[in-house]
Amino acid sequence: MSFLQVSAMQNELTALRPQLLETSDETERLMIKIEQDTIQVEAKKEIVACDEALANEAAAAAQAIRDDCENDLAEAIPALQSAVNALDTLNPSDVTVVKTMKNPAPIVKFVVEAVCVMKGVLPERKPGIYKDPLFQFCSLSCRK
Repeated sequence: MSFLQVSAMQNELTALRPQLLETSDETERLMIKIEQDTIQVEAKKEIVACDEALANEAAAAAQAIRDDCENDLAEAIPALQSAVNALDTLNPSDVTVVKTMKNPAPIVKFVVEAVCVMKGVLPERKPGIYKDPLFQFCSLSCRK
């Protein structure tokens, strides 16, 4: 009986041998393809790692700039609020006094220039009156 079973198994193995060889060849082809793909993936992985490093450096630089800007803004906001509060204390008679000044103090000229810049008022150019031609904001503010 066991002889018959062994004989049946040998016949079955003989019948399956072509299929086994075909599967073995296919497996070998797949292994070669996987090796080739692995080489390509490793090359791309190196490129991606370089790109990631560059992106991380750029992100760190951008974050540093952002932090610096936020610090500058944190310093500027109280000054801006103080300036706005100071502007709120002005009344029309203060503006009239500045308009009647023939030669205002340098600090007054500076403030008038700053207000003109903030309001987008362009200065007048008066060549020849001073040693070097200056932009004149004060003459504009005294007229308006």
